[in-house]
Amino acid sequence: MSEKMIEAKKKEADAFMKEGDKLTTKTLLRWKCDWDNAAIAYEKAAKNYRTCKMYDLAKYCFTRLALCQKSIDVYTLAAMSMESASAMAKEMNNQQEAIELLVEASRIYRINGNSSTAADTMTKAAMMMEKTDVNQALELLMDSCEMLDIDDKEYLSGDKFKLTISMLLRHKKYLEAVDQLINQNKMFVKMDNTHDLNKSCLSAIVVLLAIDDVVSAKRRYEEFLNHSSFLHSQEGTTALELINAFDTNNAEAVKNIRSRHLFNFLDNQVAKIAKALTLSENVTGGGIDTPQGGEESVL
Repeated sequence: MSEKMIEAKKKEADAFMKEGDKLTTKTLLRWKCDWDNAAIAYEKAAKNYRTCKMYDLAKYCFTRLALCQKSIDVYTLAAMSMESASAMAKEMNNQQEAIELLVEASRIYRINGNSSTAADTMTKAAMMMEKTDVNQALELLMDSCEMLDIDDKEYLSGDKFKLTISMLLRHKKYLEAVDQLINQNKMFVKMDNTHDLNKSCLSAIVVLLAIDDVVSAKRRYEEFLNHSSFLHSQEGTTALELINAFDTNNAEAVKNIRSRHLFNFLDNQVAKIAKALTLSENVTGGGIDTPQGGEESVL
């Protein structure tokens, strides 16, 4: 775009922004804001500023547009405008503000009852935040899972759980990862998804053994037997064999088990951990008996 065209676009944008500000300011002669016409003006201004790469002014106009749209109860459009404002902040390398605007967009989607889009937007904010504040990023991811569960949309939360667990493992928060795997199990039980349930149970055992917590691995294994599908599954058999290998300090058995093709079907971060499983000096013997049967899950 030529400099002349850019200058023309900027002048148009300035005029539209001035009009929007005027229509949303109460005066002695104007007792109410004209949100409808102001929205039209701010939208035109925002798009023109964006075209001119004047991102700060574009961000301002998008946030004002969102305010207008909320004022006339058009919440989905308001959330989308807030996402556009976030994109402008990101263009200016203002990561924190971009994240805050995405979180606000998610809140607006949630108010409008659109929990799936709210969760997606919250997840986007979390992934942006991981490098600067992993704890806050994880909190956002967990919130996204929770809002879907509250609205009985757990069938949409699978990817959110995977991202949360993966992030926890990347940052070596192993016990928190196990907790999320257990929460994920509840989702799979609701959906009657025994295939992924079995993989999730094995994943929890793998993570616990990776930090040499054999006692907790045994306890979780016993709990997982409440899922009737787990006992005689390949994942259940492998989990039991791994626990006994660790319990008896059988390094050769651990080596043989971890090389099984089964682990390739676990989520990437868990698969990496599984293939690197080794005994440590802290592991003590004991073993557990092979179970004869399981009970139906009460979750």
